Amino acid sequence: MKLRPGIPTLADVDALKNDPWYAEHLAWNHAFLDRHGKALEGYGKLWGQNPFKMWSRRWEYPFEAQKVLDYIAIQSGRPLKMLDGGSGVTYVPYYLVEKYPDLSVICCDTNASYAPMFQAINQTVGHEKVTFQQAMLQKLPYEDGSMDIVCCISVLEHTDNYDEIVNEFARVLRPGGLLVLTFDLSLDGKFTLSRPTAEKLLRNVVSRFDVLEGLDPIQELSRMQDQTQILSTNHIKTTEPELLPWRYPVLKAIKDLIEGHGWTGGFRSKSVFCLSGLKR
Repeated sequence: MKLRPGIPTLADVDALKNDPWYAEHLAWNHAFLDRHGKALEGYGKLWGQNPFKMWSRRWEYPFEAQKVLDYIAIQSGRPLKMLDGGSGVTYVPYYLVEKYPDLSVICCDTNASYAPMFQAINQTVGHEKVTFQQAMLQKLPYEDGSMDIVCCISVLEHTDNYDEIVNEFARVLRPGGLLVLTFDLSLDGKFTLSRPTAEKLLRNVVSRFDVLEGLDPIQELSRMQDQTQILSTNHIKTTEPELLPWRYPVLKAIKDLIEGHGWTGGFRSKSVFCLSGLKR
């Protein structure tokens, strides 16, 4: 199944869940958690250990892997270097290096506590093709053009300075290098990323990257208006609420009220945007 870029529809997600590609990721993730559960205990307390228990990740991670492997397939079998920006600690980089042994992945995040988790995992898998470095996305400690691939999956909504981050991704990618980017969209405009903010971000992406698969990112944002058809937290709330990440909604709601957002109930009305592109 070819995963469509842009805002996934409910039909897209249902089709993926019935596809062998999804079953492969589900099984790989399950085996990864079984094997490395001890190392991931600290991460689980922060974000939850299972990526497929998050409402959008079950689309985003297969999307990311597919776009990376499609790109690798046309690179003539040479060694490649990938940056996973704001990586957290998931199965995805280990899945990718198993699929393509000449790939090395640097997982970059601001949380230094991830370092021993990666070390423990690497001792078990018996290689260090996946490494970790603490760094800010706005100031990446890598040389110009040093990366073949940059992935950033549902990170931007937790940051600011979006243009700085996209510019850094463009700087460290070589010409023709691949960017895979996903981020949350605020459907009610109360939180990040609102439609105007997303449009500004996407215009910067388009100015630096040739977006793949014929996607018009700005036009794609119009799908936000048809919330009955797209993957959203609103839909998940009524169908699979266990996939929502807000474990303490009352506390979040109180914080929102103090910050002037009104009574939100701790809920975020969101969809997700996914794209891939080549650096000019």
